[in-house]
Amino acid sequence: MQINDFIRITFSGKLKEGGQVFDEGQKVPVVVGAEYVISGLDKILHDMKVGEKRTVEIFPDGAFGERRTDFIKIIPHAEFVKQGTDPKPGMVVNMDNLRGRILSVSSGRVKVDFNHPLAGKVLVYDVEIISKIEHAEEKIKAIFEFYTKTPADKLKLEVRGKEAELYVAPIIHPVYKKKIADDIIKFTGMEKVKFSEVFEKEK
Repeated sequence: MQINDFIRITFSGKLKEGGQVFDEGQKVPVVVGAEYVISGLDKILHDMKVGEKRTVEIFPDGAFGERRTDFIKIIPHAEFVKQGTDPKPGMVVNMDNLRGRILSVSSGRVKVDFNHPLAGKVLVYDVEIISKIEHAEEKIKAIFEFYTKTPADKLKLEVRGKEAELYVAPIIHPVYKKKIADDIIKFTGMEKVKFSEVFEKEK
């Protein structure tokens, strides 16, 4: 594979220690080298061919990083009260746009771990490259599918020269629209992307 190639992969990711499966997907669209998957897996895909299967170990530096003690914070209980939250050990919380898990609550202080749950873990992936996506329209649909989890064949799309118009349901967050449009322009040669929101009568 080359950088910016569009492919579909089937994969299963599990922890080396214990063998717990944490993620899996069938015919998932990926742009090689574009951070659609963790960096360690991205590098492996770059060395593979269509139809090839591999089982690989990925260490923390190519996955979710090492666990860091400075990502464990002590937060006053009062901060949670302000948000209307009663903190309990094991609870997942969002603080200052960071997602963390409460480790303990004691004496008016709450210890929260903001490390990624898989930080410090060695991962094992079974991965297969199913196919390569060649045509611009299929690449646009693949990008849309990646961000919205909507099957590519469900997207109505029109391409006119260097302009792509996507007909979508009015439920896609503007942040995702921006990401979709940016990737379409970056990877498919389009110069303009339009979203037409479609409202339909319920069946």
